[in-house]
Amino acid sequence: MPAARPTAALRPGHRLGPYAPWTHPLLLLDQEHHTEARDALDATPEPPRDLLQEALWCRTARAALSLGDRRTMARAHAALTSAANELAGAGSGLLTLGPVSTCPNDLDTALRGTARPSGR
Repeated sequence: MPAARPTAALRPGHRLGPYAPWTHPLLLLDQEHHTEARDALDATPEPPRDLLQEALWCRTARAALSLGDRRTMARAHAALTSAANELAGAGSGLLTLGPVSTCPNDLDTALRGTARPSGR
């Protein structure tokens, strides 16, 4: 799964709308605020069951992978495994984060403690 880098316009404190809980941990990680990112990830709710559900789980998973948060990795893995043949967010018509399959594969690798996740 691509490790999307936030743009200069997207920083904590900016209005991220209803998707802030799933974006904030990654923005904090980008700024190397690991403790705050961990707190933000702990506060991240389960995504709503809508067209962006898989995309939001993939963002949660990327933050969990970066922080080594095995509990959140396991939750994201369970949520994404059944959607492995889909494109994350594509049903929304707004965006896609690429194939969902990359995310559970990276999570599975990290949870088993084998090779390093792809980071694609």
